[in-house]
Order: sequence, then C-alpha cells, then structure tokens
Amino acid sequence: MISQDDKLFELVSAIEEISSAPADFWQVTAIIESLGYTDRVLQQEFGFSDALSLGKYVYENHNFSLAAKVTKPQKKIWRNLLKEMQIFIEQFSQSFVFALPLLLILLLESLHIDNQSQLLPPELASLITLATMASLTISGGFVQMISRRGEFYLKLGEPMQARRVCLPIIYLGAATSIIVGLLGLWFGFYQGQFADEYLILAALYYLVLSLLWMLLAALGIQLRWCTPLIMLGLSILFVFLRVWVNLDALTAQIISMFATLLVVVCLVGFRFGKDKKTGQSSGAKVPLPRLSALVYLLAPYFFYGIAYFSFIFGDRMVAGWAVNPASGLVFAINADYQQAMDLALVNFLLLVPLVEYLSYRFMRYWFGNSKNLNVEKLAKFSQKILYRYWLTVGLTVIFFGLCVSSSFLFLKPATWSVQTTLQSLFGCLGYLFFVIGLLNAILLFSLNQAAMVVKSIIPALLVNLTLGYILANVISPDCAVIGLVTAAVLFMLRSTYKVLQAMKQPDYIYYVAGY
Repeated sequence: MISQDDKLFELVSAIEEISSAPADFWQVTAIIESLGYTDRVLQQEFGFSDALSLGKYVYENHNFSLAAKVTKPQKKIWRNLLKEMQIFIEQFSQSFVFALPLLLILLLESLHIDNQSQLLPPELASLITLATMASLTISGGFVQMISRRGEFYLKLGEPMQARRVCLPIIYLGAATSIIVGLLGLWFGFYQGQFADEYLILAALYYLVLSLLWMLLAALGIQLRWCTPLIMLGLSILFVFLRVWVNLDALTAQIISMFATLLVVVCLVGFRFGKDKKTGQSSGAKVPLPRLSALVYLLAPYFFYGIAYFSFIFGDRMVAGWAVNPASGLVFAINADYQQAMDLALVNFLLLVPLVEYLSYRFMRYWFGNSKNLNVEKLAKFSQKILYRYWLTVGLTVIFFGLCVSSSFLFLKPATWSVQTTLQSLFGCLGYLFFVIGLLNAILLFSLNQAAMVVKSIIPALLVNLTLGYILANVISPDCAVIGLVTAAVLFMLRSTYKVLQAMKQPDYIYYVAGY
C-alpha cells in the first residue's frame, strides 16, 4: 500500500512538472483538475472534499523545489535564446544569399582572379548589365505577389490554395517577361547598334533570370531553407567554373544559372504536384477570391516590387543612357562607376537581412503588447514603441557603418582613385537612407498600410530618375548618384512620417491591421 504522504508527494511532483512556481492556489487547483482527479478520488486518496481545498493546502504548506524554480527558468531562457537565434538565422539567410553572388564577384576581382571578365566586348557587357537590371525590375512585382499571397494561404494551412494562386501569377509573370524580352529584342534589331548574337544572348540571359527569381519566390514560401541552399549552390558552382575550370565570367554565370533554373523547376513542380495530390484527397476546392479582389489586394505589392528594384538600379540606368553618342554605344556604364556602386550595393544587401529581422522583432513587441492594452496605458505604450523604433534605426546605422568599414577594408581595390572612392561612399549614404525607408515600408506592410508605402516610394523613384537623368546629361553620368541620394532622403522622410503617425494611435492601427 502506498501511504497518503507518498501519494501527496507524487501529486506535488506532477504539479511541479507543469508549473514549478504556481502563482496562487487557484492555479494549483486548476492543475489538479487537469490531471484528472475527481472529488471522489481526492476524498478517497487524500482525505480532501474537493480540488479547491487540496489546492489551498498544497499551495500554503508545500515549498516548491528551489531547483525547479532555478533550473526550469534557465532552461526556458536558453530555449528562448536558441529559438531567437534560429529566427535570426532564418531571416538573415533568406536575404543574405542574394548578396552572396555579387560579394563573390567583388572578392574575385579584389584577388585579381576575375581579370578575364574585362575581355568581354563593351557592347555585350552593357547588354548583360541592362538585362540583369531589367530581370529584377520586371519580375520584382510578380515576386512580391507570389510571396505575399502564397505565404498567406500556407499560414492558413491551405497549400492547395497557395498553388492555385501562385501558378497563374507565375504564368502571367513568365508571359510578361517573354513579351518584354521580345520587345527589347525587336528594338535592338531596329536600332542596329548591337550585334544580333549579342542581342539574342542578352535576351536569353534576361529571360532565364526573370524565371529564376519568380520560381525561387514560389519555392521559398514552401521550403524556407531551400532558397538559401540553392543560392549557395549557385555561388559555389560559379566559383568552381570560374576558378578551377577557368571559364570566363559570362560563360560561368550562364551555365550556373541554367543549372540552377533546372533544379528550381524540378523542385517547384514536385512540391506543387505533391500539394495537388493532397488537395484532391482532402475534398472539394475552396473558391478563390474574385479577380477584382485579388487585383485590389495585390496591386500595392506589385507596384512596390517594381519600384523597389527600379529605385536600386535607377542611377545606373540613367548613367548608362547618358553615354556619349560619339562612343557608338546606346547604353554603357563607366567601369569605375559600376565598381563603386557595386561595392555600395553589397553594403545595402548585407543590411537588408538585419532590417528585416529588426522589423520582425519590433512588430512582435508591438502586437504582443497590444493584446492587453487599455486607455490608461495607451500614452505610455506609444512612447515605448517610439523609443524602440529610434533604437532600431540607431542599430541599423551602427551596423551599416561596420559593414561599410569592413567592405572598404577588404574589398576596395587599392587602385581606386579618390573620385571613385567618394562615389562609392556617396552611394553607401544613399542606400543607408533607402534602407531606413525600407524599414518603414516593412512596418507599414505589417500594419496593413500597403498603399502608404506605394505613395512614399513612387514619388521618390520619379525624383531618382528625373534628377539623376538631368544631372547625368548636363554635368556627368557619375552625378546620377546625386539623384539616388536625394530620392532616398525623400523616401525615408515620407515613410518615417507615416510610421510616426501610426505610433501615435497604436490601438487604432492594431485594429485596422486586422489582428
């Protein structure tokens, strides 16, 4: 026979496993009831009439294990720390991998391994640059729509719905990319400024990249770690072909991209096919929203995706179109300007993952505390989130300063002139302002204020292109960076104003956001 004290000790141990330090006897009572004890069993085994009386007795007379009170919180702290590190690595890796190819190219150039890339004909080099920027810009809007809508349905546990929404967007994006590519090809043939084989190669290069970006977005919402691994594999394959096989830079890029595209197509087809079988076995299809509703919901993200990449490459576009006609080229970017802005762009791409993580932490704090918000706490809470916002901006500036210092120390060629170095620093400054605006954009998207983001970035983009074009043609193509910096300041100020307005009424914004 087990004594009553032994049974009571076993019961207390079971309570400690659930809660090592109960807040009051009500919590102890609730735990006892959750363990399945009825009043009849409690009276027979412990001599208490009900769970409440036993809960009071246990809470008032038992000293809960100090080891449990110390060890379990420590385990919880370590568990939370590991979880936070996992979230940070996931958030960081999703964006950092897109900076990896450019980072490797700059590293190869700084080590004097990539000298063969200088043997490309100027016409082909300018076309490849234009094709790369066009692929990111044209596909950017479709990438945003795929990511936003697909992730929405996947978080609802509806992978079949995500497939039904994403596939038409991919088809539409592919058709748009093909049409734009054919128009560019026709325009190039009509102008007769480039060799036909160069135009065809650049068009294929553009089309492969456009498809690759959209398919990576579709794959990334289903398999979070797949996109970083694929981009890492692309970078490794490029380095292998470039350094060990000793292929020229363009050939290595084309082979790497074609191989990556085939892998991504197979993975997307396999994943969507699996979701289709799951959807067929689960029953009838759930109707999708009307086309007009989808257009209304996704239009801000589409325009933001296009404006985002147009903003990043806007200064290069206007600098390339401002080339001297006497050179015989329609579009060409000065090599020194290209290198200077590439180094600035690397710092921007390294900063974007940190901004995404910090914005995630900021919004989690905001929405987590909004659940228990009342009128008395409203003003104080508004001050807290304002303080956290400026702290986030401060951390962004500090990290960016460290990135710029490191990149100039390890990646900047010693042969750069003072003018090229200043251009790169000025580009870094413009990208810093732009990334702060990007932080504001992520916060506004989280607050269901997508229209505010579009209203902030579109005017800034127009300033970037207009002012940059005027300065590039009137003064020098290198002055296009002034348009970038000016427009970035405008985007930062307009978006910051919208975010600060939202922080003044956090309860209303929390309601509007739909949480």
